[in-house]
Formats: sequence, structure tokens, C-alpha cells
Amino acid sequence: MTKKPVFMPPSQELRRKAVNFKKGFKLKLEPEEIKKLEAVVEKATDQFTVEVADKLRGLRVALNDVAHSQIGADQAMQAIRTISLEIKGMGGMFKYPLLTAFAKSLNDFTRDMGVPTPIQLDIIAAQIDALYVVMGNRIQGSGSKIEMQLLSALEEAARKYRH
Repeated sequence: MTKKPVFMPPSQELRRKAVNFKKGFKLKLEPEEIKKLEAVVEKATDQFTVEVADKLRGLRVALNDVAHSQIGADQAMQAIRTISLEIKGMGGMFKYPLLTAFAKSLNDFTRDMGVPTPIQLDIIAAQIDALYVVMGNRIQGSGSKIEMQLLSALEEAARKYRH
């Protein structure tokens, strides 16, 4: 038996907490207020894009350090794990769940990894490339069938060559 949904107006206490009467917004937003809120969201999205671009550059630098310098490779691998975890946490908040999925895949793959083998380096590079593609093409949502197949293929490669 399903219950019929019932609309319950918010209590006065909840209204008081949700609305800033001194300098905030009313319960029913005016077009100017909506524009202000949209500007805040747009600014946050721009900051998100800049932050992710910085983190992607950090991944490339760390990957280069791992590939070309055995000294400090452990530190560079730690940087890859840290940065991928940060990107994983950021994607979903700004409608980039595919970015989160690729970052999670990279983080899972490198989690307990020491200095990677050449094949593992290739997989890490491909995962970083996928992150660039998502951001470069601003693929929001879960992506298309092609992106999902790519994610699945990278996860399969990661499972096969994890250790």
C-alpha cells in the first residue's frame, strides 16, 4: 500500500532559519535574486574548472617524475593518489560524475602501488588522459556510451595489471 504524498508547509521556525530577513533572499525569489544566485554558481563553476586544470597539470608532472626519475618516484606516486582523490571528491559536486568515476578508477588503481611497471604507467597515463578529455570537452553527467566503454576498459586494465 502506497501513501499519497502530502504537502506540508514549512513551520515558521524553519522559515526563519532558512531566510535571512536582514540581507538575504525571500522565500519566493525575484528575477534579480535568481540572477545573483546564478552568478554565484557560475563563479564557483569557473573556480572548479581552474582548480581541476591545476590538478590535472599536477598529475602530469607527477607521472613524468615517476616515469623519468626513480628517485622520488614514491613521492610522485603519493601525489598521484592524493590529486586523484581530490578530483574524485570535486566532480560530483559540479555535475561531473564521469570525472569522479575516472578519478576514482585512477585512485583505486594506484592505492597500494609502489613504483609502477611500464604497463602500469601506460594505464595511469591513459586514466589521466581520460580526465583531460572529460574536462576538455566539458562532459557533464555520465557521458555517452563511448565514455562508459572507455571507463569500463580502463577499470578492466587496472584490475588485470594492479599487482
